[in-house]
Amino acid sequence: MVQYIALPIVGFAVGLLIISLGGGGGAVYVGILTAFFNIPPAIAASTSLATTIPTTAVGTLSHWKAGNVNLHLGLTMLIGGVVGSIIGSLCSGLLPQNLYNKLTGIILVLLAVQMLISFTRSNQKKDDSQDVSQTKRSNIIKAVCFGLLGGVMSGLVGLSGGGPIVAGLMILGCQVLETVGTSVLVLLGIAITGFITHLGLGNIDWKLVGLLAVGTVCGAFASPFLLKRIDKKKLEKILRPALFTMIVVMGGMLIFK
Repeated sequence: MVQYIALPIVGFAVGLLIISLGGGGGAVYVGILTAFFNIPPAIAASTSLATTIPTTAVGTLSHWKAGNVNLHLGLTMLIGGVVGSIIGSLCSGLLPQNLYNKLTGIILVLLAVQMLISFTRSNQKKDDSQDVSQTKRSNIIKAVCFGLLGGVMSGLVGLSGGGPIVAGLMILGCQVLETVGTSVLVLLGIAITGFITHLGLGNIDWKLVGLLAVGTVCGAFASPFLLKRIDKKKLEKILRPALFTMIVVMGGMLIFK
């Protein structure tokens, strides 16, 4: 009985806050299902991916209408994400969970440092003599690599892979709202790929999916409209450090887990 009340509320909070900050919420779902509802990790992972699909689908549509999606960069990053998700799923049983957590945590912390460096450089005057075409090629390669990393995280244990995606988009110079909208698009593709490849590897509790999805879809619909009503300059000041803090905290928790 508790599940019928708690899970939709949890889903709404995740859909509202996670989609607002960028990410699919996979790590949150897995953590809540295993820690508070005693769901086996395999079922929690597959369930989180299944629930992430409608959440990110609604979020993508809403952010697209709000003009927050960089389609070119998102599709480029998604190429790496799909490949990484397949690779991660096929290798999901090879890497010990504890080692995976620590490696992922270290990567996220390093990405946070790179975000800080990138933000500092963006505030400095750019060199007009810089080769624009070379920069574009470099950004394409970086986008595919960030997507690959996020996809591997998703495929291995059913997480959304939002950390590398959000960090990568900010490192590549996206504004905060653009980062949020584009990351949701990328995570939608990763979630679909991860769910399909995990379908034969773990069981899915469709009742849990339904209970979570009711709340997450409502939260995902509400999030972009909430963001649209807030002054973008003020939002930029709030969300940028919030995204940075989120990635640092996620990394630290995984390292010391």
